[in-house]
Amino acid sequence: MFSPLYYSTLGYDEELINYLTFIEDEHIRRLFPQPIQDKNGRQPCDPVTLFRMHFLYFTRPEFNSFRQMCKELKKPKNQDYRNFLGIEGSKVPSHSALSRFRKQLGMKKNEEQFANFQGGIINQAKQMEGFLNLMIGSLDSRPIYAGVGGFKKECACQNPDKCNCPPRFSDRDAKVGRQRIKVNQNKYFVGYRKNTIICPSSQGPMPLSSVVPNAKVSDTNMLIPSLKRLKKVGVSLLYLIADMGYLDGQNKITAMKDFSTAVVTEVKKNMNVPENCDEKGRIQCPEGHLAIYDGFDKETLIVTYCGDMTKCPSCLRYGVCEKEFNYSFEQNPQFYGPVAQGSALQARMLRFRKQSELNFALESNLLDNVFHHKKLRIRGKKRVETYLQLADTCRLILGMLHHAEEKLVPKERHSLLRRLAQQAIYEWVTSREKQAA
Repeated sequence: MFSPLYYSTLGYDEELINYLTFIEDEHIRRLFPQPIQDKNGRQPCDPVTLFRMHFLYFTRPEFNSFRQMCKELKKPKNQDYRNFLGIEGSKVPSHSALSRFRKQLGMKKNEEQFANFQGGIINQAKQMEGFLNLMIGSLDSRPIYAGVGGFKKECACQNPDKCNCPPRFSDRDAKVGRQRIKVNQNKYFVGYRKNTIICPSSQGPMPLSSVVPNAKVSDTNMLIPSLKRLKKVGVSLLYLIADMGYLDGQNKITAMKDFSTAVVTEVKKNMNVPENCDEKGRIQCPEGHLAIYDGFDKETLIVTYCGDMTKCPSCLRYGVCEKEFNYSFEQNPQFYGPVAQGSALQARMLRFRKQSELNFALESNLLDNVFHHKKLRIRGKKRVETYLQLADTCRLILGMLHHAEEKLVPKERHSLLRRLAQQAIYEWVTSREKQAA
């Protein structure tokens, strides 16, 4: 705990005080053991300070750009923010230092270390009792609009109206993609598609990892890369719910074999249901009675069902029926899986599936102040991915701080700190008056 006078300079901001109390700087120190140097000869910057500046940028509505934030932090009224950043005087790092910080995070040689940094934050979140539930997760995507104003052709055709050459945008990595037809949404957009895996928490859905391809990449190709990214941050989910856009039979089998994750989806009315299932996809015995789920073998990928003993004695096949039915997961992964259709677990996962849209709505509300007309301020696929992954990490930290405020912080802490700070300031003023006399 710092001195009461130090807490008074933070303006009694609960989030800043909780950050200094509960969030460890070891994760970012391991990633950058030395200050970040500048090739142009400017003074090196502390990586912890740069990361805390990103936390303020993504969570404080008064900051809408990196350049504007650096100017605001130099003003005398923001001494509390400078104390939080560990800055002496008004020497605030420039926006170019923040850009260098993100550039080094996005470099290929630092990809694994950046994933370990995110994994360290998630491990710290695990230690908070009752915060994260890493048993189930959900995967969904949202369009990210690139900051482009029109396009130009890559060629110099004499008749541009009849030219079929691909367009060239100011962001060369941005592509034209098709999004879902919903209210107040265009059919096509230019930019990227953010695929995020979330999990339940005491503060609502929390992002764990994200993969950001261009908008032209289909969701069908993003299930396995999303699970690979989740594995890099050190998280393994037993069950993952996703819509049909991510799934085909082979993706489910690969997820189970390589990642031990059961990918679940809802049975649609237009799906081809096997003969031994009812219209909802539930397994039936040869006489048409619902079978009971009995287990799943991860080594052989065999799911076992048994007969309902309340109905078996009155069945005509009671003497000859084996009362046990085995099905191969590889034969039909949509119906023969570790999560039985119509079970309580599947119903809970389908309810959580709706939280994916809530997660993106919360993310949009949080990033509205830093998006210009709902568009990205940066360009380039690698920079965009690093930018959005940092936003996910800051949002996870924000959820940790709110959970700590509810569960771990004593209720009378702030009133006690105010009283001690007032006393400390009074004693300091009294001592100065005595020295002057």
